Amino acid sequence: MELKEPSLAPACLVIVILSLAVFCSVCGIGSWFMFSDQYPLAVKSINTQLIPWIESSQLSGEDQEQIIAELNTVLKKVEDRAISSQQLTRLRNCLLDNPVLLWGCVDNIIAAAPNAGLSETEQEALARVSQRLLRAAAERKLSRKDLEFTFQSSSRVRKDRQSVEVVGPLTAEQIREYMKRAEQIVDRHEIPNEPYEQTPAEAFHVLIDAALTVQSQ
Repeated sequence: MELKEPSLAPACLVIVILSLAVFCSVCGIGSWFMFSDQYPLAVKSINTQLIPWIESSQLSGEDQEQIIAELNTVLKKVEDRAISSQQLTRLRNCLLDNPVLLWGCVDNIIAAAPNAGLSETEQEALARVSQRLLRAAAERKLSRKDLEFTFQSSSRVRKDRQSVEVVGPLTAEQIREYMKRAEQIVDRHEIPNEPYEQTPAEAFHVLIDAALTVQSQ
């Protein structure tokens, strides 16, 4: 008897809903190339849409400050047209699909683990798999949708519909589900099971630097 594959429709639907919420915050970035002069629109989109969105995200205050400082450095280059149109395209793609900007959700899951009743061993495993996820993000192996999928059962669309957020109090089951999904992703991408000590802001810098580094043909 031939077994049918389980339907992925419910999970895909949730991911689409979450992605639409985040898309609202970067829709201006997505429209850069609807206009002939992309530089002024890029500056406006980052200044009036992306930075305010970061300020209202669940990222830690320190990560917010460092990421915004990174963006302000990039903004100066865009304003001065010190980067090429190819680099601007790569920057747009980096900002549109950047899982690091949602890392506050991961931090909240980790912070909730002790009160949720996870053992010390489980908390160590939680920290390690989250580090592996961040490494995957910095190496451009993790998409925003991948990350949203890991904490799908622990998150909701914010009331302002500008992002997603992890809501508490979280249960041990919700955190273990995140760990299970995260483990599947890092194993699929063959991310080594070893410490990764970079902060989200440092991983964001790695992604921006890679986007602006165009190899000569």
